[in-house]
Amino acid sequence: MNKTSPLSLVLLLSFAASVCQASTVTKRLAPGVTLTQEIDTKTPLVINVVSVDLTVASVHPEVAIGQDKIAGSDVTKGREDVAQIAKRHRALVAVNGDYFPYTGDPLGVGIRNGEIFSEPWTGNAKGGPRAAMGITDDGKRALFDVLGFLGDFQAADGQRVVIRGINRAGGPGEIVVYSSIYGDATANKPGGTDIVLSGVNLPLRANKMVQGKVEAVLASSNGVTPIPANGLVIAGAPGAGSNFLSAHVHAGDTVGFVLGVGTPNSLTSSVQVANLPREGDLPSRAGAGIDRKAFLWGRISHAIGGGPRLLVGGQISVDGAAEGFDSNFTDSTHPRTAVGTNAEGSRLYIVTVDGRQTISKGVSLAAMAAIMKRYGASEAINLDGGGSTSMAVGGITISSPGGVGDERPVADMLLIGSDKPYIQTAPEQPLLPVMEIQPENVVGMPPAAFVRGPQVVAAASTLPIGGVTTLKIVDGAKTIKGDAAEVIWQGPASGGAGFVDQSGGFVALAAGAAKITALYKGQLYSTTITVSPPVVPVTDIYAVRARIAADPASPTRRSVLSVQILNGAQKPGQAMPVHIEVTGGKADRVDAPTDADGGVTFRINWDSVAGGLVTVSSGTLASVTIGQPK
Repeated sequence: MNKTSPLSLVLLLSFAASVCQASTVTKRLAPGVTLTQEIDTKTPLVINVVSVDLTVASVHPEVAIGQDKIAGSDVTKGREDVAQIAKRHRALVAVNGDYFPYTGDPLGVGIRNGEIFSEPWTGNAKGGPRAAMGITDDGKRALFDVLGFLGDFQAADGQRVVIRGINRAGGPGEIVVYSSIYGDATANKPGGTDIVLSGVNLPLRANKMVQGKVEAVLASSNGVTPIPANGLVIAGAPGAGSNFLSAHVHAGDTVGFVLGVGTPNSLTSSVQVANLPREGDLPSRAGAGIDRKAFLWGRISHAIGGGPRLLVGGQISVDGAAEGFDSNFTDSTHPRTAVGTNAEGSRLYIVTVDGRQTISKGVSLAAMAAIMKRYGASEAINLDGGGSTSMAVGGITISSPGGVGDERPVADMLLIGSDKPYIQTAPEQPLLPVMEIQPENVVGMPPAAFVRGPQVVAAASTLPIGGVTTLKIVDGAKTIKGDAAEVIWQGPASGGAGFVDQSGGFVALAAGAAKITALYKGQLYSTTITVSPPVVPVTDIYAVRARIAADPASPTRRSVLSVQILNGAQKPGQAMPVHIEVTGGKADRVDAPTDADGGVTFRINWDSVAGGLVTVSSGTLASVTIGQPK
């Protein structure tokens, strides 16, 4: 049987035809920020690339957290759609970030505005640690490293213990730190020990000596301790962590700790960075014997985790196993998200590739690395992908998450903001649609007095599945072509009924009402195209034919059922599944595929000499029921 269905082939060829003359479109979003969409119709792939010049003063990269808190009480448990958070933060570009365990807690490192809210993922039995990207404190350079973590807590009596995590539930006997970014209260295991700190020299920065006064020691706590807005909670899970805190920490004590972040071989140096002279809240100079990477990670303003690395020093370098990923993840084709930089670290490349769809099959990590390199990246890491892959520009989704446009809420995101955008981000609550008035129904007013607002206009209002059309904006007397820089098209039409590329080309993918949305002058405008199922020629329609006859070897109790599947042109349906259900008897088998002639036979032993029935079916084809021969 062919692996590509006729309908899939129609969709693919239609998509290729719709974009064959404009496989790449580039739009300037702001000074230093461009969007390029590449349509590869051969593979096929839909690739979105945002290039960001970090040296431009008006450009601001940042990391955001879903719902601005890690823990949430809703069904997403603290996560949020990429497009929604882009609108809330008025971000020009937004893309999904790190992996997550279907909560708001990213698996790897997270730093926002200099404050660390999640520790690096340091590994498990499968491998690790994993790669991450950081943005320097001035926002003008990106660096990429595989990161380790070393949390060092010191009690007032000089005793020390390891801190294992930040803003997450602790494992058996672990000690973790909770800040107000987590939420209103901790999630420690009942029976542990929580200590509440006040007067803390916030923010909670990596490679910094953090100190505070112990307000309370809550032994055998219920695990849900309120987190003070200007303080912290150190939580010890039942076991070694709880025992240490209850034995060595007392109300009124001053305690301190360092959350060391750096390359695995520089973690001791990362802790030592806390003792360096500081300029404001940042280490001012590396100092003798201090690893430079440890110093730099102490000055990071934003960081996001991911993995594995894709490019190192301009060369493709994908070692999934070293970072805890299996070969199916690295080698199979999936939707992907990645971020990279040029050799100087001054230009970001943010890339998504749609996948698991007729119009874009996805890529392996090696292929993703090659795409990053082709666009100019020298260093790059993979971010979360699959159903999480999503890119928003101006607050609308231009990629095609999951093939139907249903975004998966994610834990954290990478945002690009600009003080001088050419594209205004869509509002959280769109304006009401422009009311259309028929001038001829209004007495005494000339038609010229009524001017319609901007409209999305399609060359065709109805299409079959696989059909294509072009889109434009009509703004009064002005017509704006679909590929114009001032128009951003939402990629997925509602319900997965179609896809719009950034040149304004629409391809119909599924039957239904396809709502098409464009961002223009900071507002959203829509139109609807009706997509109908394709008309299948009669010659292509297959049907089940069946006949039954007495078996000459036992004419009264046994019959031979012959089934054949043919289409209107008498072409046999090969390797098609056939299923039978027998009433009043038993068949030698109930499931079998058709042969090269579209046929298959079954033998039936009847319980009596008359009255039996057999129903023959094959997938969605109409079934046939015939009786036991007399």
